Amino acid sequence: MIGSRFSYLTDEQTNLMKDRVFDLLAGYGVKLDPHPEMFDFLEEVGTEVDRYNGFVKFPRKVMKGLLALAPNSFKLGARNYENSLTLPRLDRTFYGRSAGGCHGWIDPETGEYEKVTTEKLAVWARLINHLDEINLLSMLFCNDAPPKSADVHSLAVLLKHTDKSIWVQPYSAGSLEYLISLAEAAAGGGEELAANPVISMIVCSFTPRAFKTMDIDAIIKSAKAGIPIQACSLPGAGGTSPVTLPGTVLLATAEILAMAAMAQAVKPGSQVVACPIIFSTDMRTGRSLQSSVESMRGASMAVQFIKKAFGLPTHNYGSGTDSPIDDEQSAAERAILATWMAASGLDILGGAGQLEVVTSVNPLQLIIDNEVLAMARRIIAPAHLDDEQLGWEAITGTSPGQHFLTSKHTFKHCREGFNPKNFIRMTRETWQRGNGKTLMERVREDYKRIMGLENTAAASPELAREIDAVVQAADKKLAE
Repeated sequence: MIGSRFSYLTDEQTNLMKDRVFDLLAGYGVKLDPHPEMFDFLEEVGTEVDRYNGFVKFPRKVMKGLLALAPNSFKLGARNYENSLTLPRLDRTFYGRSAGGCHGWIDPETGEYEKVTTEKLAVWARLINHLDEINLLSMLFCNDAPPKSADVHSLAVLLKHTDKSIWVQPYSAGSLEYLISLAEAAAGGGEELAANPVISMIVCSFTPRAFKTMDIDAIIKSAKAGIPIQACSLPGAGGTSPVTLPGTVLLATAEILAMAAMAQAVKPGSQVVACPIIFSTDMRTGRSLQSSVESMRGASMAVQFIKKAFGLPTHNYGSGTDSPIDDEQSAAERAILATWMAASGLDILGGAGQLEVVTSVNPLQLIIDNEVLAMARRIIAPAHLDDEQLGWEAITGTSPGQHFLTSKHTFKHCREGFNPKNFIRMTRETWQRGNGKTLMERVREDYKRIMGLENTAAASPELAREIDAVVQAADKKLAE
């Protein structure tokens, strides 16, 4: 796994927290909506199931055995297999993910706030095809789609317009079979989907320590289909979880491990990504915050703890803001968040392009975030020490007081530094001669350039027709 560059918890504190997680799950457990199928799976592996009240307790030995079945390395697939994501990333850095679930859209031409539509989601996907640091896409909420099948429409749009890996959020238990059918169509069949899971499925706890029918169904269906499960706990410190951050981390970890254990009970070896997505509650307003100091600190602590104590791949916000606009606050918050979470050892940094606590997106901000993530990834890249990297011959072959500008070593490595696309490094005079454009003006021009390019990642006509057939079936069935 990626190694954290700093640590909130000592080894002693990590062991204490780990013991308390096991104690919580063994002594108090979690509560499930009535679900006979999941209860059967859990009883078979030795958990204590109270079917009448829905409580499930995980004895320590049982929980450890189930967690041992969860792989700590696997792939998130993609329609284009070259875009598959190996977890952990081989260079020990991270992957970037676009914002998900948002319903608001900031028009890149006018700056006006609008609602996300299927057409805008297609634009979003086409844009991401050309952003190298955005490796994983999330669905946006399409306000023009039928409400009961909006998630099916969203996934269909993404599968038609991108061949990168997709993070799927089901909106209802009824839509799960259609979401999986779309994934099977994109992968080429059920067996092909298990070998190349083009989607990963978001499964959420109902904090604190409860699970709804839809998410239990999602665990079962995903595990059976070989679809990686993104186990999300989204506690709000001071609201749905303790106001103290270690308490929130403890609760989030317990919920994530419960989901991981349920997945292993259904199918040993099920692939699980831990997503301890920590929010904090503004005690003055009651508003949930994503980019506050408390949220960042809690998310970082949770990622470090889960990776160190349990070895699961981790996924969390690595971009975003609590501001409703792309202002100076947004720039500061997302720069701190990206750097801090990258240094925490996160495997996937999510939320690129989002504003207003994950409720709206801006395509121009997405382009900027793509560049910020590239910087953050370069910052945390591991160092390689050998004589070439140490510049030993260059140093010993250069007399004191001389320079290295014309050395062979400089010529060999001079193009290895990070080269920004939209950030500038010119003098004031040079900038003024170039019409003195702001970052947002430069990014808007880049957006127009990208959108003028051909979409080589578009689905074939045959796949598009198969996708449309699944969507039509979902519309008919879910509208009943």
